[in-house]
Amino acid sequence: MLHEPGGSPLPRITIVIPTTCERERWTTLRRAIACVLAQTGVDADVLAVVNGQRYDADCLAALRTMTGVTVHYRSEGSAPLAQLAGRELLDSPYFGFLDDDDEYLPGALAARVAPMLDDPALDFVVTNGYRAGPDGDSLTIGNVAEIRRDPLLALCTQNWMGSCSGLFRSASVGPAYFADPAQYMEWTYLAFRLTARLSMRFLDLPTYRVHDTPRSLSKSSAYLRSELDILQRVLVLSLPEHAVQPLRVKLGRALHTASEHSRAAGDLRLAWKYHRASLALPGGWRYLLYSRRLVGAWMRKPSPAST
Repeated sequence: MLHEPGGSPLPRITIVIPTTCERERWTTLRRAIACVLAQTGVDADVLAVVNGQRYDADCLAALRTMTGVTVHYRSEGSAPLAQLAGRELLDSPYFGFLDDDDEYLPGALAARVAPMLDDPALDFVVTNGYRAGPDGDSLTIGNVAEIRRDPLLALCTQNWMGSCSGLFRSASVGPAYFADPAQYMEWTYLAFRLTARLSMRFLDLPTYRVHDTPRSLSKSSAYLRSELDILQRVLVLSLPEHAVQPLRVKLGRALHTASEHSRAAGDLRLAWKYHRASLALPGGWRYLLYSRRLVGAWMRKPSPAST
């Protein structure tokens, strides 16, 4: 256990890093580990959860020799399930997460834990951060005033929690919050679940840097289905009424988008299903004219006899 110069023990924090431990990710994984172990004002260690079958044997062997790093292996490749495994294994009073291609900035963990040391009723802290791009760093969160005013309502327009943006009190943020995760958007769902029940604080202080890799998940059918699933899950939570209405409007928009995507893919039955559901939600009148496009697509659909 590390101590402050005066003799008081430093707050212990475990950072869970889910990783496939592949050779091509070894450089960024080592950077992620190094930035945790270099944090000052805290006693920080790393729990690396290696998941899946793609790991490089030499990298995994090297990982196991690192001071300050505990390694846990699970055969199923899933970052959300690796996060759950890490939460179940850690025993420190505070914890957080870091993707193996992202990094904490100096002083990140000390800045996050300070409000929780001052206020024992505070369950988690979320901070701003940077997203690295071709033109340099940009802040990830812009609606700071809205988050401070009403974090639940702000979530209806922008997710303010990412994998490396939070620090959590272990006594109140238990493994159950990480169970039954979605394939995508798991951090949006977690933010809703935590904020609906626990006490949080948002710090407009950049404490991390996210390094994006090219992806197209937001355009995929799987992502669209996941968004619908998350919104439906969130709507069964115990939420204040002023947050329920904008969420139902957002669900209507998501259903309409899913209908358009299904129509373009030629699945008209599913397109009609999503469209009917969107009409029943607040703001559904906006999609009435879209019905004509679906009718036209159905009429142009070749009959079985003509194929």
